[in-house]
Amino acid sequence: MGDPLTLATDLGPVGADTAAARADERLRDLADGSDGQGPETAAEAFFAWPGKWPDGMQRRSDVAAYWLAGREGGSGDAGAEAVRALKEHAKAVLEQPTAALWHEDLSLLALHSPGNIAYRALARICDNVDGMRVDLWRAAARLANGIRTLFNRFDVQFLIDQLYGHEQPYWKSVLDYCADGNLQSVLDEYCYQLKLELGGSAVDTNALAQITDRVVEALTLRASHYTARSTSNNFERVPITVRFALRYGNSGGDAETVRAPEVRNAFNSPFWPFVLALTSVGQEGIDFHWWCYSVVHWNLPSNPVDFEQREGRVNRFGGHAVRKNVAAAHGHTAMIGVEPGRHPWDCAFAAAVDRPDLGEFSPWWIYPGDARVERLIVHFPLSREEAQYERLRDSLTLYRMMLGQPRQEDMMELLRQRGVSDGAAAQLDLRPPATWDEMPGRSVV
Repeated sequence: MGDPLTLATDLGPVGADTAAARADERLRDLADGSDGQGPETAAEAFFAWPGKWPDGMQRRSDVAAYWLAGREGGSGDAGAEAVRALKEHAKAVLEQPTAALWHEDLSLLALHSPGNIAYRALARICDNVDGMRVDLWRAAARLANGIRTLFNRFDVQFLIDQLYGHEQPYWKSVLDYCADGNLQSVLDEYCYQLKLELGGSAVDTNALAQITDRVVEALTLRASHYTARSTSNNFERVPITVRFALRYGNSGGDAETVRAPEVRNAFNSPFWPFVLALTSVGQEGIDFHWWCYSVVHWNLPSNPVDFEQREGRVNRFGGHAVRKNVAAAHGHTAMIGVEPGRHPWDCAFAAAVDRPDLGEFSPWWIYPGDARVERLIVHFPLSREEAQYERLRDSLTLYRMMLGQPRQEDMMELLRQRGVSDGAAAQLDLRPPATWDEMPGRSVV
């Protein structure tokens, strides 16, 4: 009832206020005595609604909490706190009598609560939803608990209080933040990317658990602790706790290097860290393209191969820039034409086959649009690196021209500087030969 895809019209997606009004209308029609005296709180109505607890689940709250947490219930203070929260949630759900009750805020919970959003995002990637209801509910509960830990962080609470003030309860501010940031769309895209990583395999119970583990791991990434030096004469040590920008790769075997896979998985998610500082360790063989298409070169490499390898980390299959262009061109069509059991991103990429002139690399590797891999060079004006960059770019263009690489603008600019016009530049057609029935004047009888 609160799925935004089912609330869309023939004209396309609707805004948050319109979606809430339509969801509220649906809930009123199904509620028992919606015109009479309703529950005092939205939580009472939410936990009383039919379907709150899947059939076949363990009904004891303490056992259900362990069942929900699964093998990754957690350890230490954070893990114990998560288990306590699950027990409280299970106890509240089990003790609430089942009834279709209406509340004025129930539509907001149906649309924007992290639990419902997680359930819908995971359900969209499952191949057999009806046969996985219990496992799907379990995975969504674990994912929602991971989102809850994110919103319970002090810095996140401070941010949300600054955005929405203190006039309303914090849980309402969280719902407003989920609506304004379109958490449903964010998780839909993230889970779709994780499904693509399976290489076309079906999402069964085990795959669903693995995908949920990846999302929860990204949500609960621990902060890093670095040490800076002050500008005083003694250069005192200044401890810094960071989360939004992290380091990846180090010559030493410190704790940050040990947890490099966790940092990489978190960076390949829509959650923090948003900036990753890499050494040459991350220059080859590691992908960072899921939610990034900007590369800042702090220094220039000595050869074009290393330069290409750096930017190749964010220029990969189904990269962020490609998805942004596909969504800008076909997102409206995908939202209207999505059918039950089909993912909206499948619809978007199915509609993005409208550029046959780009060859078989489109739409998953390249697709035209405003988003593209951004190259940022950090150097001082009039420094030696300015001339070095010009030489490196020329070498890079020639390197790409020999291998038939993209970014043709670099090659054309180099040819123009050497007096060769665009039309006079020789082109190498690497397309496969046409089949017999595609040749002019040929037909198959």
